[in-house]
Amino acid sequence: MQYSKKTMTTVELMRECSFSKWYLHQMAHVEGQTYATKLPGGRKIFWDTEKFERARQKMAVR
Repeated sequence: MQYSKKTMTTVELMRECSFSKWYLHQMAHVEGQTYATKLPGGRKIFWDTEKFERARQKMAVR
């Protein structure tokens, strides 16, 4: 899948790629993941789209 930016927020991924909020929440809380980051004191989760796509592909194979 192609993403419009290298780093995107949860809302951007929901709008542009039609991911559900539940799916993104589950992926953000996978133990040991490195693609979703929340800044200290912030609410938004920022996603590294390259790492996220690799993780999605790896999960799909399982």
